[in-house]
Amino acid sequence: MINPKVSILVPICNVERFLRECLDSLVNQSLKDIEIICINDGSTDNSLSIIREYERRDTRIVVIDKPNSGYGDSMNKGIELARGEYIGIVESDDFASLDMFEKLYGTAKKHNLDIVRTNYLAHVTGRDSGEDSLVENLASCNSYGVVFNPMNNKRVFMCQPAIWTGIYRKELLDSKDVRFLPTPGASFQDTAFYFKAFYAASRVMLLKKGYLHYRIDNANSSVKNQNKLFCVCDEYAEVWRYAMTDVEKFKQIKTWIPRQQFEGYLWNLNRLSPELQKRFYPRYVDEFTRIRTNGLIDTNVFGSRAVRKLNRMLDNPDLYFKEEYGSVAPKRSIIACVDQLGVSHAKDALRSLAQTFGEEAEVFAVAPWSDSVVSELKNEYEGLGCLRSDADLVSRHLVAKIDPTALRSADVTIIGFSAESRVDDLSRSVASLFRFASDSSSFAVRFEMSESFDGIVSLPGLVVGALVDQPLELVNSLPSNWGSLICTSYFDDPSGYVEAVDCAKQFAAALFDSDAPYEVKRVIYRGLLSVWASVRRAYSELPWDVCKSCRDAYLSMADMPALVFDDGASQSEAPKLSVIVPAYNVNSFLEECLESIATQSFNDYEVILVNDGSTDETLAALENAARHDNRLRVLSQFNCGAGAARNRGISVARGERYLFIDPDDKYASNTVFAELYDAMDRTGESICGGSLAMLKSSGKTFSDFSFTESYYQIKKERKVELDEIWTDYGWIRFMYDASLFADGSVRFPQLNWYEDPVFFVRAVSKAHGCFVIPLDVYLYRIGHKKTVWTAARARDMLIGMGENLKVAERLGLCELYATIVRRFNFDYYEALSDNIEDEGVFLQLVDIQASLNHEMIRNYSSFNKPYYQFRVLGGTGEGREVAIERLAKKVSHSAVYTGAQRLVWHFTRR
Repeated sequence: MINPKVSILVPICNVERFLRECLDSLVNQSLKDIEIICINDGSTDNSLSIIREYERRDTRIVVIDKPNSGYGDSMNKGIELARGEYIGIVESDDFASLDMFEKLYGTAKKHNLDIVRTNYLAHVTGRDSGEDSLVENLASCNSYGVVFNPMNNKRVFMCQPAIWTGIYRKELLDSKDVRFLPTPGASFQDTAFYFKAFYAASRVMLLKKGYLHYRIDNANSSVKNQNKLFCVCDEYAEVWRYAMTDVEKFKQIKTWIPRQQFEGYLWNLNRLSPELQKRFYPRYVDEFTRIRTNGLIDTNVFGSRAVRKLNRMLDNPDLYFKEEYGSVAPKRSIIACVDQLGVSHAKDALRSLAQTFGEEAEVFAVAPWSDSVVSELKNEYEGLGCLRSDADLVSRHLVAKIDPTALRSADVTIIGFSAESRVDDLSRSVASLFRFASDSSSFAVRFEMSESFDGIVSLPGLVVGALVDQPLELVNSLPSNWGSLICTSYFDDPSGYVEAVDCAKQFAAALFDSDAPYEVKRVIYRGLLSVWASVRRAYSELPWDVCKSCRDAYLSMADMPALVFDDGASQSEAPKLSVIVPAYNVNSFLEECLESIATQSFNDYEVILVNDGSTDETLAALENAARHDNRLRVLSQFNCGAGAARNRGISVARGERYLFIDPDDKYASNTVFAELYDAMDRTGESICGGSLAMLKSSGKTFSDFSFTESYYQIKKERKVELDEIWTDYGWIRFMYDASLFADGSVRFPQLNWYEDPVFFVRAVSKAHGCFVIPLDVYLYRIGHKKTVWTAARARDMLIGMGENLKVAERLGLCELYATIVRRFNFDYYEALSDNIEDEGVFLQLVDIQASLNHEMIRNYSSFNKPYYQFRVLGGTGEGREVAIERLAKKVSHSAVYTGAQRLVWHFTRR
């Protein structure tokens, strides 16, 4: 391709999270005659390897790889290299509609345009692009669909630059020397470029429709880097210089540049940290004093409101700064969490707070979109100087992680607004607040920031620290969802996930390690459950490579202390048997389960009830049961899964032997404990079990199993040697000797699925088999819940199956190995098929397929072909690529790519 129709420039610096979505939108453009110039500006993440992957697959992609030198320099290098008739720009964290460049190029050619520009679509990460809303920032020009000269409609210079919404004639950029300033970083470089391009152009058209999806939740934080402080000044100095190269045009534009510059400087001032605001403001005042003195302020261009604002600034700079930006030493810091409010309601709340506190305080608006809301408020109203966005304060919205040094006062108030908040009432309460205020749906906590809060760097952590010493009556007045009011489900940075978990661990430790009474801890704990739930959910949505690197941190939440309801049982003599019951939102079946334990003829036992972060009335039911039976102990942890809950039970169990039961199941008779215990005494075995039956919703049981499930029914008493173990199911019908758990090697993995089979294989391997007796032990309830196969659950299942395959192969357990392999094509085929597009599921499947021991499969199953193939990795229809080939391309940068290609060859006979 010698002269493509459009050259698309993609500046890239550490954007691996969004880069594939961006590049996919470009390589699939309906206009095929394009080149895509990717300029890698010294990325330190995986951006370069992603670009190289696309380069190998598409000859239209050109890569410029260079040391970091800034956005402007990158773009200039791209323009110099470009061969297209027109040049487009797509930022690497945005993406284009698939017909964008076909529509723009077609319009440009039809009307012989220098520039064609459009509106854009506001995109939120994770939301379907079809829901993106149109941002009509060209409406003020009133010139859609007509060809015009920008000098005849100067309002086009006042629009947001948004240089990525159009295309530019390459010959115009070259002949008129339209280039970017090569200043450091990525601050304001579109300002001068935009002005120069439209100033040089004579034929321009604006289109109402939006084609570029602009990611609004990936905005840069406020500027704290003093090296970028005056970058905007450099841009406008370049605007003035370029404008004056054409004397006649300059006469027409000279009163319009100050209007644009005033807004540009104001936007910069508003996004600076307070320390840098004080440095930039005198420059702002000084430059506009000269501009006004030179008679370049035209009221007709500025508008009366902007002129009043400018005159206030220049006539009394100190007073203006104090009114608009608050005190340099505020007496109070107010953190207003408005994420639960709609934008309109949030603006009302923030305005009320600002007007209530005036110059006394600084008021931080905390929400992912706080920057735009604060900016809008300051543009609409005067005297809201104490308002600030959370750009300086919050680094992780998911757990509301904050930078305490951003608070300029030690007197701190945290407010959690709900949608039902009575804004004015709450604002007045906060103004007179000594320590705590609540209207049952919202709350505010005031405290003195002191050394006692060191290390607790999240808003939930600060609230915990402020409340643990307060009386129950006060803490009880917290809204039940108080934690969710000061955090969001918005997850802005996967690379920072470990920090989010650390914050969660910090507030858990601050709560559980405190000396507060149980009742106080319980109320605070319930409010924090929603915060951890968001962190847990975010883990399931992480890209596979990030997920693997964060896994240890994620699992470590299970190691945090627990909330202990009553530890009196630990003072009594150790029982012979410990029964461990994990519980998560199962209040409806809990009574039946506990009754099947309480009626046992063998009564020298303890029951360890581990509440795994239930959000219903399960905890209250557990506490009530423990009040009536001192053999019951109740511990509460943050939701980490049944495996983690059972492990916690193991860690505190005092019995000589252990039994496990799920709270929606029950034991088959009142002699189960006695007969299993007696069998272990008689045989000296470490694991002993019996039969399992299914308990239907009707109350009837089912035990007429097929041959493949015959392991659930025991016909005679016998020792089952390790090499006879042919399934990893049915673990819960066994009693286990405590010695198996002494060294910590036998535990449940923290998986959303298949954790029980992994535990069982670990246990029977260590015990060298098990002993079974013809006894009905366990009733497993079915039909009351449905398994939803998410990608996260499928990933975990593959982790568990993969581990058991490795153990079975290492120990030579051939029948077990063949049984597990068969499940890929039968038991779990649909679950895998539904989630095969997930990279974690696909990569693990390919890895397991490539490592299968086919000899073990052939010798101990009916499968007699040379190779065992997973159906989900097989063909997808005649004339189409097989799934494995299509997905192997998608992840060709991975370490398993070579193995995947071998499988492609085998499955397609190439």
